[in-house]
Amino acid sequence: MRVLHVQRAKGIGGSERHLLALLPALGASGVDVRMCVLAAPGADRFVEALCNAGVDTVFRPAGSDVNPVLAAELLSEIRKFRPDIVHTHLIHADLHGQVCAAVARVPGVSSVHDTGSFYLKQPYRFVGRAIGRLPRRRIAISQHVASFLRREHLAPPDRIRVVYYGIDPATIHSGTASRRDGRRALGIDDNDFAVGVASRLVPGKGHDVLIPAVARAAAERGGVKLLVAGDGPERARLELMAERCCSPGTVRFLGFVSDVGPFMHACDALAFPTLPELSEGFGLAALEAMAAGRPVLASAVGSLPEVVDDGVTGVRVQPASVDALAAAILDLARDPSRCERLGVNGAKRARTDFTLERMVNETIDVYREAR
Repeated sequence: MRVLHVQRAKGIGGSERHLLALLPALGASGVDVRMCVLAAPGADRFVEALCNAGVDTVFRPAGSDVNPVLAAELLSEIRKFRPDIVHTHLIHADLHGQVCAAVARVPGVSSVHDTGSFYLKQPYRFVGRAIGRLPRRRIAISQHVASFLRREHLAPPDRIRVVYYGIDPATIHSGTASRRDGRRALGIDDNDFAVGVASRLVPGKGHDVLIPAVARAAAERGGVKLLVAGDGPERARLELMAERCCSPGTVRFLGFVSDVGPFMHACDALAFPTLPELSEGFGLAALEAMAAGRPVLASAVGSLPEVVDDGVTGVRVQPASVDALAAAILDLARDPSRCERLGVNGAKRARTDFTLERMVNETIDVYREAR
């Protein structure tokens, strides 16, 4: 089977990291895969990572939201590669890739990675509903996303399939020595309680709730630290917030972290204080934290309750509540045995329910249905 994947990219976020796991694994399963990156500024990092992973990759300038030149180039790529399936990701690729697949009479599959609020406004609602009828199957990455697709009529219900993200736990490095070295490199003492957050620094991720929560927890229990992995347009504002409400050395901004494994092992817990307005479809970093054996502090919004089992693999808290998040941090910091138990349970769940093998097999099943 030959499959052409298409996605617009401007860096490496959750959907890109998903593809960096999925595409090589599809190739190892016998699927002939090619990735066409619709490149926006910053896409070079993603293209380089794909090439390093051995994925056959081409790229075209993404251009504007509606780009006839790009459509012509994609149609040429489809006719040259002659795929059995065109698999698009995110709305820009859906718009151009699914139309071109229909023109070339190639079956289409579309993965929906979020519940973008733009779908609720015209003309995006009309475009989303029209494009959603072109692919033979739409993959929702969570039940939360699937419900959104049904509610907003963005795909015929009988064409929707849920395929959760999966990871290879072996890619999340472990070991006492690596944990000790990682903490030392980050300036974290053995007695410190390090809370990590790994995401783009953009509105809706909840950093402006997490920073004052950590400040409040650190005031009651010395040694509470916050490690912020990721970069984005909110960084300067968040750094100023941390400077104003936290004592020196409490918060460290690490910038983009290419290998999240060592970072997560250096932390005692990982926080995902996502706000309700963010259209997050899964929460891949929460799964990676579980695979690393770390308890997860997550907002009870969107798809996170599907990933984080409250009281078993982590703690779910009221979204946008500094008080609730600070209390959850303190509870874990004061109870190391509970922290360890949640981490062990999370690692077990990641290795049984969210495997890379399951994701690959279920994706191939969708391809077979679509042909």
